[in-house]
Amino acid sequence: MFKKVIPCLHVLRAVVLLSVLFCSSFARAEELKTDSLYRKNLNEVVVNGYHLQVLKASLPVQISSGKELTMLNAASVSDIARYFSGVTIKDYGGIGGMKTVSLRGMDAPYTGVSYDGVIMSDIQSGQIDLGRFPLDNISEVSLTNGQPNDIFQSARLFSSGGVLCLKTKFLNYNKNQSFDGKVTFKTGSFGLLNPGLFLTKNIGEKWTFNLSADALTANGEYTFRQYYGSTDNLSEELTRTNCDIKSLRTEVNGMFRIRDNETISLKANFFDSERGLPGNITFYNTDDSQQRLKDRTFFSQIHYENRTSDKFQHQYFARINISDNHFQDADSKYAETGGILNDNYLQKEYYLSSSFQYKLLNSLFISASTDWWYNNLNINSNVDFKDFQFPTRHTGLANIAAKYFNEKLTLGANLLYTLTRENVHTGVPAPDRDKLSPTINLSYKLLGDKELRIRAFYKNIYRLPTFNDLYYQDMGNHNLRPEDASQYNLGFTYQDAEIPFISDFTVMADGYYNRVADKIIAVPRDMFHWSMINKSKVNILGLDISVKASTSVGKSDMVKLKGNYSFQSAKDATVGSDNYGEQIPYTPVHSGSGSLSYQHGKWEAGYNMIFSGIRWIGQMTDQRNKMDGYMIHSVFVSTTYKKWNVNAEIIDLFNTQYEVVKFYPMPRRNFRITLVMNFKK
Repeated sequence: MFKKVIPCLHVLRAVVLLSVLFCSSFARAEELKTDSLYRKNLNEVVVNGYHLQVLKASLPVQISSGKELTMLNAASVSDIARYFSGVTIKDYGGIGGMKTVSLRGMDAPYTGVSYDGVIMSDIQSGQIDLGRFPLDNISEVSLTNGQPNDIFQSARLFSSGGVLCLKTKFLNYNKNQSFDGKVTFKTGSFGLLNPGLFLTKNIGEKWTFNLSADALTANGEYTFRQYYGSTDNLSEELTRTNCDIKSLRTEVNGMFRIRDNETISLKANFFDSERGLPGNITFYNTDDSQQRLKDRTFFSQIHYENRTSDKFQHQYFARINISDNHFQDADSKYAETGGILNDNYLQKEYYLSSSFQYKLLNSLFISASTDWWYNNLNINSNVDFKDFQFPTRHTGLANIAAKYFNEKLTLGANLLYTLTRENVHTGVPAPDRDKLSPTINLSYKLLGDKELRIRAFYKNIYRLPTFNDLYYQDMGNHNLRPEDASQYNLGFTYQDAEIPFISDFTVMADGYYNRVADKIIAVPRDMFHWSMINKSKVNILGLDISVKASTSVGKSDMVKLKGNYSFQSAKDATVGSDNYGEQIPYTPVHSGSGSLSYQHGKWEAGYNMIFSGIRWIGQMTDQRNKMDGYMIHSVFVSTTYKKWNVNAEIIDLFNTQYEVVKFYPMPRRNFRITLVMNFKK
């Protein structure tokens, strides 16, 4: 196997080395030129703000930033994602429950999570827990269907069906201000205590640092009503147990401005948590789960970016990620180990990336990027994993892209090449994979005096099997093929600031069709053994609509309204399947969200709502597989006095009983109070 890996690595290294040499010589020749390209792009964002960034995009993008992040009853990134159209959140309940995001009916591994330009990774399961990202040091959360609209990106950002991007807060250079920060304290239901600290400082004109840290503890216990029939007479109120959590997250960021438009950025992040994993609740089973999970994750990355030239820009990333998970379960079925199961999973990733952009004409740009990363997974268990194969994977990506834009037309295309090479200590590794994935997108302004645009894109992408899919004990199948997805989108955007009594009005609507082939599913071999196979085909037809409006009331008051609606017909298209023609599990046909806020001086009050229609977890002919729809209402009020800010929230105002994942009841009505002390110098 290594004989196959080494030539591929030589090729990748040669490409990167040649790119670096080319970049160095070209940058020196161009360094004296003016920075008209970079300044032109920056001015466009500053002057026109959110609207042009979103409205001109040929791939649909939704953004929450600044004060909007504090208006949505959000404690973490997962709460913000609920308010984006086309999103399905899987939430296993409670403060410490895992939270993953799926986009437009495709599984969570299709949605990449980018943190300051680098995709987060979990080679074991392919899913990123969004609950571990608080918002205190986040300046912007955006969700793009397909891939980011900027072609000056690492190749890995082109390799997902959609990307959720997180951006870190930094203090812009200002000679009159060199220090900013805040201390946060949150408390609320379920024994929640959540202190946090965020500091950012400029040192001269060159250095900017920030430090963020937060700790969280909660018993996580909440009551829910368990129904045993169709009436309240056959129900009882129970308490969810084994939901406690303790966590600590720290992050340090640094940026060195070598000169205008040339920077080096550093990031180091450590996350440590211990939580209980509540079991599922079924009829007359009050759940006595003893499962515990300890997570320790460390990642560090460095980013060099050079935009000093009008013609040529280049950037490089390097990253290391180490994740240690300890799973423990106490159950009599583990008699051979004294009733205790202890599993330790250790995964590592080493990542390198280079990206280049060249300006051919005033409105035409081309880019090239190459990425390489290495993953491994080790397990240490007190139960004999006799067949565990200790896999490693080398992944290489190469992407070329082009983008043309003017005031009316934006046209882009890219071609992504993916290769994987795997090795195992014992047994047979997964086959080598090589694939080309094309994307094309466009946006066109229909009216000269109105901001009305149509947009469309096509993207082909595939999802590689995770290590769990390929190698997990008694389930893995090393012959699994990657899932192959084709995405089609047609939509429009419209913005008007001249409607009577409305300061700003924006509407976006996109119809889409996704086709997923060779979907990986688990099928039973007998009552106790399952296998992973390629079987399913899924056809997804959908519509996303987003509306935003704001109006001024008097001289200082403001009313803001936002609404999202999603329609998803996601049908199993596998011939011979028991679910042929039926909606795929956990995907509602109808879903959406809304928010309304009123600002009066230093006071602000608001209302937020999330709704989901009926969902199914199996055959629709069996009513036991039906999950009722729900609508969750929340309200908040906040005020600012000098350097202090207080925000009070009531979540699930009407005490609605609901489940996001079957048999995992969610908390009902609860409250949260946030106290913030801001300081600057």
